[in-house]
Amino acid sequence: MELSPLAREKLARIGELTEEEKSRLKYSEQLTSLLAEYFTNEFSPDDLWKELKEHKDAGRVFILIDAQLKLLEAISLSGSEADFDKVRRGILAIETLKDEGNYTTLEQDLNGIDTLRRQYRDERDRTYRSMQEKVERQVSLAAEQVARQAATRGTVVDVQGSVEATIKASPEWKAFVSRHENTYGQKLKEYLTGLKERLKA
Repeated sequence: MELSPLAREKLARIGELTEEEKSRLKYSEQLTSLLAEYFTNEFSPDDLWKELKEHKDAGRVFILIDAQLKLLEAISLSGSEADFDKVRRGILAIETLKDEGNYTTLEQDLNGIDTLRRQYRDERDRTYRSMQEKVERQVSLAAEQVARQAATRGTVVDVQGSVEATIKASPEWKAFVSRHENTYGQKLKEYLTGLKERLKA
C-alpha cells in the first residue's frame, strides 16, 4: 500500500524528533489503552490516578496534560451525565498529580461546561414540549376523525408516535435544532479552547 504524502512527511520527520517527542510517541499508545480501560469502567478515577502517578514518578510529566487533553475530547453537549462525570473526575484527579496544578480554576471551568450542557438540554426540551402541545391537539383531532370513520374496522392510531414523527419532520423543529446546535456548539468550543490553553500553559 502506498503511503500518503502526509504520512511520508511524518515518517521523514521521525528522525528529527527530540527525545521528549520520541518519548511522547512511545507512551501515547499506552495512554490511549489506559483511557479506554477508564471509559469502559475497568478503571476508577483512583486507578487512573495511580497509573499516571507511576508515569509522573518516572519523569514523564507530559503524560498528565496529554491525558487531560484526551479526556476533554470526550466532552459533548449531548453526552450522558455519567459520561461527563467520568471525564470531570478523571481530569480533576490528574490535576492533583501536578506540582503546580490549578484545581480550583479547572473545577470552575468544568462546572461552567456542565451548566452549558444543562442549558442546552433544557432549552431543547422546553422547545420540544411547546411544539408537542400544539401538535398533540392537531393529531388527536385527526385521530378521533379517523377512528370515527374507521370504527367498524377497529383502526387504532398511535397518537404519541405520530406526534413525535410530525415534530421531527417539521421545518420549524429542524430550523430550531440547527440554530440550537450551532449556538451551543460554538459556546462549548470556546470553553474547551480556553481550557486546553490553560492546561498547556
